[in-house]
Amino acid sequence: MKTSVQWLKEYTDIPWPPDELAERLTLAGLEVEGVEQFGRPPAGVVVGEILERRPHPSADRLSICRVDVGAGDPVQVVCGAPNCDAGVKAPFAPVGVRFSDGTRIKKAKLRGVVSFGMLCSARELGLGADHTGILHLAAEHEPGTPLARLFPGDTVIDWEVTPNRPDWLSHVGIAREIAAVADAPESFQLPGLPAAATCDQAAADLTAVDIQAPDLCPRYIARVIRNVTVGPSPEWMQKRLEAVGVRPINNVVDVTNYVLMECGQPLHAFDWELLGEHRIVVRRARPGEHLTTLDGNEHELTDADLLIADADKGVALAGVMGGENSEISESTRTVLLESAAFLPRSIRATAKRHGLSTEASHRFERGVGLDMVEFASGRAATLIAELGGGEVLDGAVDAFPGQPGPRLVTCRFARVNRLLGTDLSADRITRCFVRLGLPIHEQNAEAVTIRTPSFRLDLEREADLIEEVARMHGLENISAKAAPAVVGGPRSADAYYPLEQARTELRGLGLDEIMNYSLLSVAEATRGTGVVEDELIHLANPLSAELACLRPSLLPGLLETVARNAARQEPNLALFELGRVAVQRPGTPEERYQVGIGLTGRPHPERYGEERTRTYDFYDLKGLIESWLEQRRIAGLLCRVARHPAFASTECAEFATGSGQTLAVLGRVAPEFTADMRLTSPLYVALVEMSALFEIAAPPLRYVPLPQFPATVRDISMLAPTELTHGEIDATLRELAPEWLEHIELFDVFEDAAALGEGRKSLAYSLTYRSLKRTLTDEQVNRAHEKLKAALAARLPVQFR
Repeated sequence: MKTSVQWLKEYTDIPWPPDELAERLTLAGLEVEGVEQFGRPPAGVVVGEILERRPHPSADRLSICRVDVGAGDPVQVVCGAPNCDAGVKAPFAPVGVRFSDGTRIKKAKLRGVVSFGMLCSARELGLGADHTGILHLAAEHEPGTPLARLFPGDTVIDWEVTPNRPDWLSHVGIAREIAAVADAPESFQLPGLPAAATCDQAAADLTAVDIQAPDLCPRYIARVIRNVTVGPSPEWMQKRLEAVGVRPINNVVDVTNYVLMECGQPLHAFDWELLGEHRIVVRRARPGEHLTTLDGNEHELTDADLLIADADKGVALAGVMGGENSEISESTRTVLLESAAFLPRSIRATAKRHGLSTEASHRFERGVGLDMVEFASGRAATLIAELGGGEVLDGAVDAFPGQPGPRLVTCRFARVNRLLGTDLSADRITRCFVRLGLPIHEQNAEAVTIRTPSFRLDLEREADLIEEVARMHGLENISAKAAPAVVGGPRSADAYYPLEQARTELRGLGLDEIMNYSLLSVAEATRGTGVVEDELIHLANPLSAELACLRPSLLPGLLETVARNAARQEPNLALFELGRVAVQRPGTPEERYQVGIGLTGRPHPERYGEERTRTYDFYDLKGLIESWLEQRRIAGLLCRVARHPAFASTECAEFATGSGQTLAVLGRVAPEFTADMRLTSPLYVALVEMSALFEIAAPPLRYVPLPQFPATVRDISMLAPTELTHGEIDATLRELAPEWLEHIELFDVFEDAAALGEGRKSLAYSLTYRSLKRTLTDEQVNRAHEKLKAALAARLPVQFR
């Protein structure tokens, strides 16, 4: 945001030179990007009076002038300007003067005649655009007077405005800040409304406003100025606009830009005659509707775009750019002036969608004050009437569907001092708010309540007001204090350590870590995850449809990574990702940590024979999960058949606690999810709920001596119903186990309906017995073994073979 120091002085007193002003406001949070001089002639240029003009003997378009420069004898200058007549006073640059473009005046011989300097035009001095002749100066100026006294120039400061302070995107906003920093709020004043010719006819007689999208446009004001003569703006306005980087166009358009830079309120002027039925309709665009904007580009609109229309067509892309079909031209006689407020996120999305970035959209994206909508409208209307010779129709058409009530924010004095580490009095704190122009609604011994003005959109809570106190008190005046901290502490209190420990464990199991974006499209987030669209957490303003919601599972990213690697001839993969996932639960969103593991291809391509050609299978993944759980000393989990929308029904299982809580689901990814991948073998994936895993307290690590006595092994072979799972048998054996039973291992499963009968299977277990106190005899082992078999047969429908 560029501001002119001379322009700022119209609204407040500035007690410091430009460099100090920039430094003081930087300390208050308004950082400076650059300071430059504007409209200041080069040093050394003086007023010269042409005493004599005679033609050049060798050039028809050159003249030889004798110029009085105030000191010494008159100098001879060869000049090519047509208006260098005797008696004229003009800027004279003597030998040695250097211009801003690096050009240096030298003694020169032009067509045989020596010239000892140059008579200058306005453009050569940076004082204007005219280059048709030398710049004529007033007759009262004495020769030899430094031109810098006549044209002191201006200082332009470029401010880096943060997105939360749209009020700083104007000269009025910066001036208000200067008055606050200087502790002189009484010196600040809004620009006056110049007297303009008015008529008795009401604006409502010539136009109407219909807001059909009040959620996107809370206020729209239309004023009408008639009998306007469109022409160039006065020089003072052109210079101010040029100083802040705005190109002058004509008096009507320049007024809207001038008030924009002055008050921060974007405006737009329509040719009233070109509006269908001479009325304004604020509505959502229709899908496929087209609009050609002022830059000559045609845009296809969607129903997400807010359109300013008349009775027949769109005439402006709301908050971004006007339409070519209603622009101001030399033939315009009646102007309809728009001043409005729009929903910031709507304007931001429209500007990004159409690749347009304008001064108007830059401000609307951040928000404008509803009160400034009315003030800027009146200010611009009277300026247009003044500079265009027109008259403002009485009143305005002000569509204001839902006027908001006052916003009150309370600030506790004790809270201010506690957060800032200061000892400010209540009066000192209140004075900070007065300096900033924040009206005091109520005050007592403990707190003060502020009625936030419409231009301060950033003040929403107590912390915002405390920040303002810190700025006004001066951040440099707040003494530094050592922050209270805990030295050391247990690892269990560290939220980062458990995550890193889990990563280390997974890498130790031979897995490579991957990372994916946490944003997905709706289609990706609901494909195979078991989550419906209503359970997704959508972004309020996504960058694109591909990044519309938070990921509910790590599965989509894992599948995408596998597909990308397989497409680049990397078929052997053992991957994992640890990250957050989020879903919308009834009443509140839920965010948790999850681990995704993927195995495909060959585990040992570097080996020989059968080991080289073997590929990952379901039991590799199951064994990896079991090894990880064993490493974390988590026991007692059930592994049982499960179903998941992304896994084949014949190869899907889950690990669950005794209470039924699922900790992990694993299986072979179904063919419909891998059909477009260039895989050479099946893909196996596990999804582990890390947040739930973290909540399981692992038993302390205990060391036991090596066994001193030998073990004895007995086998059990049994017939069991097909539906009876190994997990149930294993759990029952452990429940019934005598104290000597050390290990249970399933070593054979046989299913053959012809040999065993329909619905039956054969299982064989190896049971290891050992005593820590003595060597067991065969009789002791056999007695314990038979007792265990009897108890198992009584508990489960099994038959021993």
